[in-house]
Amino acid sequence: MPFRRRPPSGEDGFTLVEVLVAMAVIGTVMAGAAPFLTKSLAVVNQQRVTQIAVQVANDALERVRALDPSSLSTGRSATAIAAQKAAAPAKVLAYLNTMDLAADPMLPSISTAGITAPLPTEAVPIISNGTTFQQQWYVGKCNQSQATIALPIVSSCKSAGLLSVGLPFFKVVVSVTWPDKFCTGGTCVYVATTLVSIGNDPVFDTKTAAPTVTDPAAQKSYVGELAGLQVLSSGGKLPLTWTATGLPPGLTMTSAALISGTPTTAGSYSVTVTVTDAQNRTDDSTFAWTVAAAPAITNPGAQVTRTSTAVSFQPVVTGGSAPLKWTATGLPTGLSINATTGLITGTTSTITQTTAVVLTATDSGTIPKTVTATFSWRILTPVALINPGTQTVNNGTNIGSFTALASGGLTPYSWATTNLPDGLVLNTSSGAITGTITHGTRYLTTVTVTDAAGGSASMVVPVVVNPNPAATDLRVTAPAPASPNQSTTALAAVSLQAAASGATPASYVWTATGLPAGLTISSSGLISGKPTTKGTYTVLLTVKSAGTTQSNLMFVWTVA
Repeated sequence: MPFRRRPPSGEDGFTLVEVLVAMAVIGTVMAGAAPFLTKSLAVVNQQRVTQIAVQVANDALERVRALDPSSLSTGRSATAIAAQKAAAPAKVLAYLNTMDLAADPMLPSISTAGITAPLPTEAVPIISNGTTFQQQWYVGKCNQSQATIALPIVSSCKSAGLLSVGLPFFKVVVSVTWPDKFCTGGTCVYVATTLVSIGNDPVFDTKTAAPTVTDPAAQKSYVGELAGLQVLSSGGKLPLTWTATGLPPGLTMTSAALISGTPTTAGSYSVTVTVTDAQNRTDDSTFAWTVAAAPAITNPGAQVTRTSTAVSFQPVVTGGSAPLKWTATGLPTGLSINATTGLITGTTSTITQTTAVVLTATDSGTIPKTVTATFSWRILTPVALINPGTQTVNNGTNIGSFTALASGGLTPYSWATTNLPDGLVLNTSSGAITGTITHGTRYLTTVTVTDAAGGSASMVVPVVVNPNPAATDLRVTAPAPASPNQSTTALAAVSLQAAASGATPASYVWTATGLPAGLTISSSGLISGKPTTKGTYTVLLTVKSAGTTQSNLMFVWTVA
């Protein structure tokens, strides 16, 4: 039988080239997927290790919660916790800076204890799945503010240096570290924190005691400013009902015992708050509530005082809650301020150019308010006059120009006089006295000089005007011009006859000003009566003759 070729099937298999190409494609795909698979395995492993670190941290926190709060710092010396903080990672330090590290107060200052404490100061190693985890506890104290009407949100717990009031807590920071090349510096850090109350745990009793109001402290508020007080109580069966009487106008009390509002009227108020529980048991408390206007200080303006002169200066503050506390900066040497009254006193001995003084007053409100005033203070020498003594001239004399001698103070000066002899005038700018005297007999002239800063000095200069030898001048002869002063006793009868010479005696008419109360003068010059009031009086006795002729005599009358 002859051989017959089998017809082709159409599927002769892969050629060698096709096989090689397929292998190359598969190899390329596998090579590209390898890094992703490797990274995925690394991430899974890292998450697994992190979960273990979280569990280690939770175990550490459970250990904290298992301890009595009073023993959290037991056995931890100040030296050991300082060294522990110094070695803490930066991530942990951020937490430690929010609290004050707590050491065992029973340990001596030289102690280095800590490793055997309930919460050791050195890391505790824990090995899991071939990784060593370092477990550490950091113990500190912090304060947490309470919600108020002004700040209804509770803030985070802060160190006493940042928040000096509020509720005290222990703050425990737990850190877990482990080696890992994927973390910064080759070390990973996980941090957890917890707060532990320092107070006693609450005791629940189904037989509740009667409600008791916690007596509020005396309150101080300001007109027009928001005020608030949360009244507290203990005991009682809920719900509690609160009422208040005697509140300052503008304040009200809510059902939650919160007194709030804006006071409208200054004054002192006696407030009584009453709490009633569900069993109709009540308790009350009475306290004082003072409302004052906000303090305001009166700026005294520029001050000028004199060397060797006692200073007593009282600043003025209106409003505010007493007592005030006073301070002052920039006072001239020799002056001081009374911290209680604000009175500035003292004596300066050195001339001082203008200095800036800052005066501060702080009241004693619940939240104290401070007010300040800034002003200048200058020290000058006192203004002084040199008294030339009794001056004697003849009537009708042109005195030329006479100027009193002044010194000290701040120039320019201004001048003033009273009781100048008739005919004389004063230049108020230069102080020069000029003119021709027209009438005798005796004058008590007062000269006053005032400097540019308001300081002044005065003197009394007796001026005796004698008759003009060339004329028959009118002149008072009694009381005697050489010693005219009088002294009498109160309510004692007085009879003093004035006398004169010259001109026309028959036409003399007498008048007087400045006589002691109870004395009068007749036109003939008789002074009579009974002085009723003790004191020293400057009397001007005047006699007139025919025409414009007159003479004046000034003297001092003392009633004892």
